[in-house]
Amino acid sequence: MSFDEMWGQARTTAAARQHSSMQLNHIPADPGEAADGKKLVTDAGFLRHRAKSADTARTDFVKTDDAATKETGQVAGSLKGFKSGPAFTTFMTRWRGQVDYVENLLKNDIVGALRTSANEYAAREQQEKARHSSERLK
Repeated sequence: MSFDEMWGQARTTAAARQHSSMQLNHIPADPGEAADGKKLVTDAGFLRHRAKSADTARTDFVKTDDAATKETGQVAGSLKGFKSGPAFTTFMTRWRGQVDYVENLLKNDIVGALRTSANEYAAREQQEKARHSSERLK
């Protein structure tokens, strides 16, 4: 058997194993229902609470980074005259950029999105409340 034949057979066997391991065991009768019978329920208050928790995590992240950066920043001065001095400065610059990136993700993409969703839910809840109130008056 040639190498190409053996390689083709190995790939076919591996693909068959991967395919068989990704089959579903079953599908729930109600697609909106989880396996344990719980359903996702959310409202504006829930989303605001999650936004507050995410904002707290962001604040803690920034405080921890500030403390670490303060301590780590002292290392650069002690490396003057060594070849690793400029590399450490490059490291600190990249670190700062990455921390800023994560902070902005938390602030804008997570906290901001949760608060926007909470406001949209609250507006929709008010519309539904007004609609139901007007229907009762008829």
